[in-house]
Amino acid sequence: MIDQAARVTVAAFYKFVDIDDPVTLQRELRLFCAERDIKGTILLAHEGINATISGPETDVAAVVSELRSDSRFASLTVKYSNAASHPFQRFKVKIKREIVTFGVPDLRPSAVTGHLVEPKDWNALISDPDVLVIDTRNDYEVGIGTFEGARNPRTRAFSEFRDYVAAELQGAPEKKIAMFCTGGIRCEKASSYLLARGFTDVYQLSGGILKYLEEIPSEQSLWRGECFVFDERVALEHGVHQGHHELCARCGQPRRADDAINGDRLCVDCRRSTRAVSFA
Repeated sequence: MIDQAARVTVAAFYKFVDIDDPVTLQRELRLFCAERDIKGTILLAHEGINATISGPETDVAAVVSELRSDSRFASLTVKYSNAASHPFQRFKVKIKREIVTFGVPDLRPSAVTGHLVEPKDWNALISDPDVLVIDTRNDYEVGIGTFEGARNPRTRAFSEFRDYVAAELQGAPEKKIAMFCTGGIRCEKASSYLLARGFTDVYQLSGGILKYLEEIPSEQSLWRGECFVFDERVALEHGVHQGHHELCARCGQPRRADDAINGDRLCVDCRRSTRAVSFA
C-alpha cells in the first residue's frame, strides 16, 4: 500500500521474460523516464527486467503503466514502499548479461521455476518440520533479519549459492525446500537451478520478504529483525517502513543506527579493530 503522506514512492519489480532487443527497450525507457522525476536503476538482459525506482506517486505509476502496456510485462508484479526523499542519487537503465548474477547462462526461470507461495500461506509452509527453509540472500543481509528456523548458506555473493547446493543439498533431491529473498528474484532463479539439478519439490515466497512484510501483521509474523534493501534506506521493517539500520562508515556493512558510540557510526567489528590498533 502506498502511503499518501510520503513524498516519494519506491517501486521494486522484476520479471523473467525473453527480451530479444534490450537496447531498444533501454532507449525507450530512458526517454520516457527523462520526462519524469524518476531515480533508481532498471536492469535489462535477454532473460528479463529487474528494477527499483523512486519518484512522485504519479510518475512511478506512469512508468509501471507504460511497462504493463507491453505484452511482455502485462503481468508485472510491483512491490511498493515509501521514503521521505529519493533513496537513489540518479537514474540508470543498464544492459547486463543477467538481471541477477548467478553464472549459469543456460538457466530459463521464465520457463521453469518453483511453486509460488503467497505470504498468507508462507507461515504454514515453513512451520512444517519436514520443510527445509533456505535464505538465498548474502550473509550480511541475513545478519540483520530472517525467518525463524531458516538456514543461512553464508554466501558473499549470489553466485556462491551453487557451491552451497553442491556441498549441502545435492544428496537429497526429494527434500521439500522453501526459499526466499528480498523481492523474489534470487529465490526464483535459485529454484530454477534446483529443478535443473534434479530437485522436485521446490517452493518460493511470492514477492519475497518485502511483500510478506507489507501483507502480514507483525503479531502474526515469523520474520525476525529487519530486511536489508539496496538503497539509502538500508533496511525496512513490518509495514515496509524505514528500519533502524545504517551502513558502517568504514566497511559498509549494515549496523544498528542506535549503536553508535560518541557518534562513530562504526559496526561492532570495525570498532573492535579500531580499539585493538589504538592499544597496540
